[in-house]
Amino acid sequence: MKTPVLVFSLLILLGCSENKTQTKGDADFLLTQDTVVIDPQGSIINLKFGLTQPELSADGNYLYHYNYGEARFDKVNLTDLVLEETLQYEKEGPDGMGGYIGGYALTGNDQIMVWSNRLNAFFDQEGKKVRDLKLTKIASEIGGPETFPIRLMEHPSDPNTFYGLYGKWLDHQFFLIRFDLETESYEKIPLPETRKLNDYRMEIEHEGKPAGGFSPKPIANAIQDNKIVITNGAFNEAYVYDIRLDSLYLKTWESQLSPNQNEYKLPKTVELLRAEEHRMKFNESIYFLPPKWDPVSQRYIRLSFTTQFSENLDEYGEAIETGAEVYLTVLDKDLTMLGETYLEQYPKNPRQHFFADNKIWLYENIDDELGFVRIRLD
Repeated sequence: MKTPVLVFSLLILLGCSENKTQTKGDADFLLTQDTVVIDPQGSIINLKFGLTQPELSADGNYLYHYNYGEARFDKVNLTDLVLEETLQYEKEGPDGMGGYIGGYALTGNDQIMVWSNRLNAFFDQEGKKVRDLKLTKIASEIGGPETFPIRLMEHPSDPNTFYGLYGKWLDHQFFLIRFDLETESYEKIPLPETRKLNDYRMEIEHEGKPAGGFSPKPIANAIQDNKIVITNGAFNEAYVYDIRLDSLYLKTWESQLSPNQNEYKLPKTVELLRAEEHRMKFNESIYFLPPKWDPVSQRYIRLSFTTQFSENLDEYGEAIETGAEVYLTVLDKDLTMLGETYLEQYPKNPRQHFFADNKIWLYENIDDELGFVRIRLD
């Protein structure tokens, strides 16, 4: 591990580059790129699993990094580029959040909202559980192992209304649920457009018995402008639920730089030993990441990419990534496409990233320290 002094020196020495993009759309933008490293201030930021489930504070000034299986969050000051504090929680007991969570988000007052099959609750930053939503008592079907939570979202103005995005693997069904905590009732909202993801569902077997599966799934972020924006990795589109109008509509985008749909046809069933081969071919085609919202610039960015692989496998039998072609799409707050470009200077998988203060922050492990390649949009 580096000392804080060495990390600070690296921050000063790293340069930046400018690139006037060749964009497609109604707007040109200038991209400026640099690299920064977070000063852990004598602590250790666990990067064993990379940057796991990064979430931003309501003002966008702090990044939260979940330590998988440890009920702990690192709170990073993005202005000063330092680890400000580590938030430790109990796994068991009245304030316990469990050893593993399905996901979490920061609320408007920076409490941590956690969801899993059994627990849906708010925690303050002193380690206390301050509100148990008890959603499994309202809708018992979400508490079983056949249903998995994808995202929980708080209503922007009603503290007793929540929305959840859920999936059922066995019948490949995805749906929203609106929870009313005051009346202890719920309404299930079907998502029929997600049925086409069945074409990308691959069942994995071993010696004739089920051994797992592979499929892109819908992803949602926090509610913005009273809309839930749901996307998936296979299609260049968004499924939008307007909570004021109680209506669903499909928003499609047409890229001029890349395919608008993943073009690899996965087999319906595959033996375990051949599953990695098909997963690799799927990722060699285009894959779309969820849009990221920046409250400062009032824009979304969406990254998509194709992956290149080595012929060799790693110690776990997985294909080794050697590079990627990454595309950036910029959207306004109404999800209208403003422009797109090929990120020639970032030839790697961009999965772990966020968008804050008009900058795309792309996770980078720099000698076991938490670092970021930052791309500023002007």
